[in-house]
Amino acid sequence: MRICAPAVVLILCSAIFSGCFGTIGGLERNCDEQEYWMDIGEEYPYPGMQCDSGPTRVLSLTIFVYKDNDGVDYISDEESIAQGIVLINSVYSQHGITFSLGEIVWVDEAFPDAGEDSDGDYGEMVPIDALGSGFTEGYNHSGVNVVLVTDGWGAYSMYPFSTKEFYVTYARASTFTESYVPAHELGHFLGLYHTHHNSDNPNSDSDLGSALSWTQDWVVPADQCYRTGDFICGTPYDCYNFCEEAIGCSASDLYEEEKPGQDSGVEQCSAEEHSPSLTNLMSRYGDRSELTDDQGARARYFVQFMIENDRMGNQLVLVK
Repeated sequence: MRICAPAVVLILCSAIFSGCFGTIGGLERNCDEQEYWMDIGEEYPYPGMQCDSGPTRVLSLTIFVYKDNDGVDYISDEESIAQGIVLINSVYSQHGITFSLGEIVWVDEAFPDAGEDSDGDYGEMVPIDALGSGFTEGYNHSGVNVVLVTDGWGAYSMYPFSTKEFYVTYARASTFTESYVPAHELGHFLGLYHTHHNSDNPNSDSDLGSALSWTQDWVVPADQCYRTGDFICGTPYDCYNFCEEAIGCSASDLYEEEKPGQDSGVEQCSAEEHSPSLTNLMSRYGDRSELTDDQGARARYFVQFMIENDRMGNQLVLVK
């Protein structure tokens, strides 16, 4: 059973935050589509970094809702999905990206049980073949596909530059309404790494050179700050669970619970040694709900990439 939603954009209004290059003489710069979505160069390797704002693009969501593990009740409903999309848009709309509900696919099957092999808090990825024909037949090759999962399974998403037949974002139905985790996972779909990407080496060469394997239009950034962490200048270095090895101190005090892979006997990092953003959406900290202007620009870059490129039959089409 499917429910098609009208092309109504669910937006939680928020103020536009000024970026480092967003104002001229103290005035807000509202850029056109070419500047905000397409223009890149060595100084600005992602589009719209010199802008405060620009035209919004709307991406259509196809949401897959299964029944619980016993096959009795659906694990979500229309109201919860609508509320969850509002929360997602509270993060992305200020960066020119908005998600709207295109379709809910109600799959009249029990969602597979995570079982004893589930990996604790994060769970394991649900294989495509476990999702059955309800997913493959309802999959939208021109939109954003989100599968709501039962507790026990983890939340994951596919990077846009990987080679996949199905690009899927998995999010737990039980937290879709109140958690920023779905927005975090959609960040991966939009090409965003974790803030602790390559966290084991704060001086690592970036893997951005590998971009030439999936596009000939990549511009190698002139600024070397793009060569560490998540390869975005506006994101402070985050060593996460490699702090002892990478910079010789522990950052376990930044977590509400025990930090993975941390030795509690190692001295805590000082603010001068390690000051990651504790609110960045793409981090693993507790209150992750914000994106930097640089991250928003990178997300726009990959939206444009997905519009222009056919990836095994997947090619993004915007909502008019």
